[in-house]
Amino acid sequence: MTHTTITAAARIPVRPRYLAGSEGSGETAFALLTGPRWHKRQDEWGNHHAFGDQGRLHIGLIPGYCEMVEPVGLWHIEARPECGAPAAWRAAMSEHAPPEIIAAFTTALAADAEVGGDRPAYLSNTDHPDTVWRLLTEAGWRVSVSGYGFRALAPDLLAEVTHTPPRPGPASEQTREEAWQVEIRAGDDGEALWWAEFHSATPAHLIAAFTTDLASPEPLWRTESTLPPWVRRLTNGT
Repeated sequence: MTHTTITAAARIPVRPRYLAGSEGSGETAFALLTGPRWHKRQDEWGNHHAFGDQGRLHIGLIPGYCEMVEPVGLWHIEARPECGAPAAWRAAMSEHAPPEIIAAFTTALAADAEVGGDRPAYLSNTDHPDTVWRLLTEAGWRVSVSGYGFRALAPDLLAEVTHTPPRPGPASEQTREEAWQVEIRAGDDGEALWWAEFHSATPAHLIAAFTTDLASPEPLWRTESTLPPWVRRLTNGT
């Protein structure tokens, strides 16, 4: 990370971008969810929702209570074969996940919805996970086999992507449904700065959109006051 002298109000480039955290607004992730396929609303608890493709898609920014989602994570994304049906897959991201990286996922999701059809691409998990690993390898990440799945580590060892696919056998021996895990660690103490997880049925091309933006060399711009404390110390070179 580049060390610079900054003022509290200055906007500074944060590299790698996954250390930037969130400025508190999720508008970036909702920005391209426009047109007749999408309906946005704010509920009585102050949560923000976008419903797309005739109710088959739901993207929620949930800082308060909401009976629609489990009480895990700040961001919730779901896809269903039809409105009101059980979710085919779910994704969740924690509070400090950069909305610009989430936007890469929602933009790819919106592109699938725009094409439409009875079986849109966001419900067709026909992509191979190798797509994700190839893109991360090209970005300089180290990919290896880990247990029953795969693991990719960023060059600075602060970001990790893992995939543990479901295995044959009794349900009690199955891996968790959130087969894709992304974790950004806050330095040597191992504390997570933020995390994201994706159900095993999430199409790999959507995971690839997320991880490609995660590994992008382009910075995210933040003011010092919005940076996580330990990232702020790195930025100041102290």
